Amino acid sequence: MRAWERRYRVVVPVRNVSGYRVYDLAAVAALSTMRRLIDTGWSAAEAAKAVRSGDVVAQLDEVPVPARSVPSEQASAVVHMQQFLTAAAQMDTAGIEQSLDDGFALGSFEHVVDSWLFPTLDALGEGWARGEIDVAGEHAASHAVHRRLSAAFDAAGSRSRGAAVVVGLPSGSQHELGALAFATAIRRRGLDVLYLGANVPVGSWETAVRSHGARAAVLAVVTPEDRPAAVTVATRLAALKAAPMVCTGGASGADLVPGARTLAPSIGSAAAELDDLTYEAGK
Repeated sequence: MRAWERRYRVVVPVRNVSGYRVYDLAAVAALSTMRRLIDTGWSAAEAAKAVRSGDVVAQLDEVPVPARSVPSEQASAVVHMQQFLTAAAQMDTAGIEQSLDDGFALGSFEHVVDSWLFPTLDALGEGWARGEIDVAGEHAASHAVHRRLSAAFDAAGSRSRGAAVVVGLPSGSQHELGALAFATAIRRRGLDVLYLGANVPVGSWETAVRSHGARAAVLAVVTPEDRPAAVTVATRLAALKAAPMVCTGGASGADLVPGARTLAPSIGSAAAELDDLTYEAGK
């Protein structure tokens, strides 16, 4: 959004009292229309020119935006994101919790995580990197998200349809919110999930797979620096006598080792994919 604002001037957002960009419905419609044009083969420059000139009418969710419309889900998501970032910058714990309440009310767990929570966390990290959010505020917000995901994992219960799965991060890797969200999503589908969390040594992975009788082991590989440790884990697990199916996720998980399955990038799609894979493996 900032790149399109800077390069193509397709929108000019206002800023709130905390300095964060605020996009109204018309701006969201312009951005949505530009994205749809690019998806159908237009260049970014051509799409921006058409939207700016009015040659293509800006629409939100394929519907023209009236002057006084009720906010759509997309607009609500933007508002809740800004609330979360502002609360983090102000270290307002009540505001952080309220924005999480509002964000998670936008739809199913998987939909909210993919379309709202992860983009919001990306914006939180960018705000910290630019010095707009203090590290204390970033930590407070991240821990609030961790508590919310942990509660969702617990609420998913332990109803199992049989397939045992181990989920975690390799040694040295600490960024576990994506792995925890994924573990919650597959638990919601009825899989028997053992969630290991962050920074798990290779020997502990082997112990967990054996003791849980895991049909699959899912490694979250978040950064390029996580790959060497993840390769070690995947290689060791593949060498076990009763080797599990090794799957990877995360921004740096693709093509980790021969034989490992790279799951879809979205939580909802990856959870459905693993559910199908473990079902077929159990036949």
